[in-house]
Amino acid sequence: MSIVIVHGGVETSSSLQFREVLRAAALAGHGALEAGLLDAAEEAVKILEESPLFNAGYGSVLNRDGDVEMDASIMDGTTGKFGAVAAIRSVSHPVSVARLVLEETPHVLLAGQGATDFALTRGFLPVDSRSPGMVETWQRARDRAKQGLSQETSPFTGLPPDSAKPCDTVGCVVFHDGRLAAASSTGGSFMKIPGRVGDTPIPGAGIFASPNCATACTGLGEAFIETLTANYVDSLVKKGLHPQEAAEKAMARLGERRAGAVGGIIVADHQGRFGAAHNSRSFPVALLVKGGLSESFIPRKLN
Repeated sequence: MSIVIVHGGVETSSSLQFREVLRAAALAGHGALEAGLLDAAEEAVKILEESPLFNAGYGSVLNRDGDVEMDASIMDGTTGKFGAVAAIRSVSHPVSVARLVLEETPHVLLAGQGATDFALTRGFLPVDSRSPGMVETWQRARDRAKQGLSQETSPFTGLPPDSAKPCDTVGCVVFHDGRLAAASSTGGSFMKIPGRVGDTPIPGAGIFASPNCATACTGLGEAFIETLTANYVDSLVKKGLHPQEAAEKAMARLGERRAGAVGGIIVADHQGRFGAAHNSRSFPVALLVKGGLSESFIPRKLN
C-alpha cells in the first residue's frame, strides 16, 4: 500500500490551476516510489518548486532587500537521516540540494552562501528564482512602505489576502509498505529580514519522519519552531492517536501556545492512516492512495 500527500501551504488558492499542480506533484511522487521513498518525496516537491504559483523554488517570496532566500529539507523515517538547506540562493531545486546534504555530507544542515556553493559544486546551475509576479509585489510593497502605508499583503504569500495566487511553504509525506518519508520547501516569509530561517529546515519543527509517522507543517515558522510541532505530532501517533486526531490536537496546541499563529499539518502513519488539519482561510491538499487520487479528502479546518 502507498500514500502520497502534498500540500500547497496555508492561505493558498484552491482554484483549479493550483489543484492541478498539486495533483501532478502527488502523481510524480507516486511514480518515483519504485526508486525509493526519498525519491518520491523529492520528486513531488520538485514539481511545486518549478511552479511560479507556489512559494518554493521559482516563485519564492522576496526578502526585505528584494532577494530570494530559500529553505528546504528531507527526512527518511526508517533511518532517521535528515538533510536541509537554509537561506540558500540561486538554485532551482533546494529540496534536491537538501537530499545531497543528507546523502553526501556528514552534516544535516548547510546555510547561506555555504549551501549555495555546495549546490554549485554538485552541478546545480545558478538561476534567478524571482518570478516577475513576486518582483512586482515586492516593488509595490516597498513603495507603500516609503509612503508610510500598510503592506496589505500576507506574510506567508507576499500577496494580497484576496489574491487569486496566494501560496506558502509546500510539503509532502509518503508512506509505502510501512515505511515513511517527508520533504518540504519554501521561500520563507515575505519581506523577511535577510538571513531569517523558518521551521522548514529544522527537524521536529516543520518536518519530521520516523518509524511512527511522517509530518509536514506550514504556516508561521517561528511558532512551529518554538513548539516543535512536527515532533509533537510524532509523539501523539506513537501513543496511539490516529493521524487526523494528532494533527488537530497539534494545531490546537499551536494556537494555545502562540496566539494567532496560522498553520497547517499533513500526516501519514506506519499503518497507512493519514490526516490533515489547519486554521487558515484555505489549505489545499492532494491525496493519492494506492495510486489513485482522492477528490473527496478535505483537511479539517479548526476555529
